[in-house]
Amino acid sequence: MRDLLLSSGFEDKWIRLLRDDGKGRRASSSRLHESTAMPTRSNIIEGLRWLVRSAKRGDCLFFHFSGHGGQVRDHSGDEADGYDETIVPCDYKRAGQITDDELFKILVKDLPEGCKLTAVMDCCHSGTGLDLPYDYQSGRGWRCEDVPFHTRGDVQMLSGCEDDQTSADTYHNFSAGGAMTNALLKALKDNPLPLYPDLFRALHANLRKKGFRQRPQLTSSQPFDVTNRVFSLTDGFVPNHNAVYGEPPGAKHRHRRRRRRRGTGGMGLEGVLAAGLGAGILASVFG
Repeated sequence: MRDLLLSSGFEDKWIRLLRDDGKGRRASSSRLHESTAMPTRSNIIEGLRWLVRSAKRGDCLFFHFSGHGGQVRDHSGDEADGYDETIVPCDYKRAGQITDDELFKILVKDLPEGCKLTAVMDCCHSGTGLDLPYDYQSGRGWRCEDVPFHTRGDVQMLSGCEDDQTSADTYHNFSAGGAMTNALLKALKDNPLPLYPDLFRALHANLRKKGFRQRPQLTSSQPFDVTNRVFSLTDGFVPNHNAVYGEPPGAKHRHRRRRRRRGTGGMGLEGVLAAGLGAGILASVFG
């Protein structure tokens, strides 16, 4: 994933890598930029805040998480199934999991108009892992969540699976990695600038070829023309269409209980956080 960012125009100094495979140091949050840090809850939270800190119009941001995902009971009433989706830090037994509510609040809620964030969450129960208001359903188009929260930024998230599914890990060139992450890298290697339908066809085909049943999902802060938009980490901003920000008037919070609570699953944790694109890219995007 780091190589993908570098080949897409990001610079190494704009990338923060958290990993728990023995190469991640227990660095303090103030030194995250100087070393590869462990994906503890505090380091992940600080990395997320670093990612969006000072974000402005024209910036392109990227967040990748490949690791364990879970679910915890929803106490805010914004989840139709009664559970929040989570990512699981390496110190979750002591510090707790990170919910989709927290991820949304840090990464999405205050992102300015004209700023783009692409997220890839390759973990179990990740279908709505950023709590974005719109999810795309093949053949039926965009569906708005029952309790949406509308924002100004341009955010798209690719998930490893649906909310009630698990994401598998696999091996590629003798290295462990998420199945969806590997499927995405292969799809972009075969077609670096695919239309969204072509990208998802390739993702599903690559996963089926390896025997995985998980189905990656697309969610967004803004509905857009899926059939004519090219997937790119740096180009193709979607302008803001939301006339009202926050929850629409009359939104009803509710709870529905699952028949059984889902556990965690997936692979060893790895989080990649990258931010940037400087003035040179701004000029090419906005003319």
